[in-house]
Amino acid sequence: MAYIYKRGKTWTADVSLLMNGKRKHKTKSGFSTKVSAQRWANETEVEKQNNDLILDSGQTFPDFFSEWYTTFKKNTVGRDAQRWYVYILKTLRENFPNTKLETITRVHWQRFLNKYALTHSVSTVKKFNTRVRQMVRDAVADGYIQKDFTYGAKFSGKPVKDDDLKFLEQTDMGNLIASVNSKPISERSMSDMMILAALQTGARYAELAGITWDSIDNESNIISITKSWDQVTKVFKGTKTKNSIRDIEVTEPFIRQLEDLHVIYPRSQFVFGGNSEFPPTSNAVNKQLRRDLSAINAEKVITFHGLRHTHASWLISKGVDIQYVSERLGHANIEITLSTYTHLLKEKREDEIKRSISLLSQM
Repeated sequence: MAYIYKRGKTWTADVSLLMNGKRKHKTKSGFSTKVSAQRWANETEVEKQNNDLILDSGQTFPDFFSEWYTTFKKNTVGRDAQRWYVYILKTLRENFPNTKLETITRVHWQRFLNKYALTHSVSTVKKFNTRVRQMVRDAVADGYIQKDFTYGAKFSGKPVKDDDLKFLEQTDMGNLIASVNSKPISERSMSDMMILAALQTGARYAELAGITWDSIDNESNIISITKSWDQVTKVFKGTKTKNSIRDIEVTEPFIRQLEDLHVIYPRSQFVFGGNSEFPPTSNAVNKQLRRDLSAINAEKVITFHGLRHTHASWLISKGVDIQYVSERLGHANIEITLSTYTHLLKEKREDEIKRSISLLSQM
């Protein structure tokens, strides 16, 4: 119901509505006559009846994002995600310092993404847009804006390292495994053990660092991923997504190596703790990996995360079902796996085309 009243020499119209159990108001002042104020109120009432009424948040875009993050995300996401949201807020403050949320259009947002893409990769641009879109959809649902200005956004970005540089070819992978296995376990570094574990499981660094001895099933040759390790705060935390909680089958010889490791370091809480209180840092395992790759004269020098890509790429190249590979990697959905390994799937498809044509020619 609308409320019309005079304030000084002008008229003000106030339209209220009940939303999510709370009384909200949309107010406009400065009307020269009561009739013009009533006309605006009538039009606003129609918008309300048609569910088209947009409430003025009274906040800038960055301030609204900050309040949304604090209310809905801060206490429900991990530290890595928290750092991302804080970074996004900082970037929004730099680019939309005084811009009201309800004034942002798809054109404004696309122009920002185009500018942001000049100094960031496509994947980073997409990630930025995805997290802002979560807020935007909530703002639409709550009636603060009418349309999702992130809808249909187009993504570009700086060139990144070619896909074929992210993983080892089969020969180098085999040589790396042989080189690490040639070192006696009693003399082998924990970083080397994590390198083997990454090639066996395709797990992320934080997942492998967080493995404790109760995560190892010696009889079934399974490593259970149920948590991860935050190397900065030195605390256990949840996995990246709910799908990241998984059981990964590994080879029996590798399980036997882990058993031998446990005998050598019985007091370590972590499988890859050794004589230290905590597992190796990501920096430490990356340094060891570079040394190992240099020792075997590898064609490529990749990061520890590249071992995850090596694991998945090798399985796909051997014809392992993409759905199983996705589950093994703990991806949130198969679309992520498909987009990450598109180049390999295309090669596999070309091989299947040649095979199909060869079979058809024999008919």
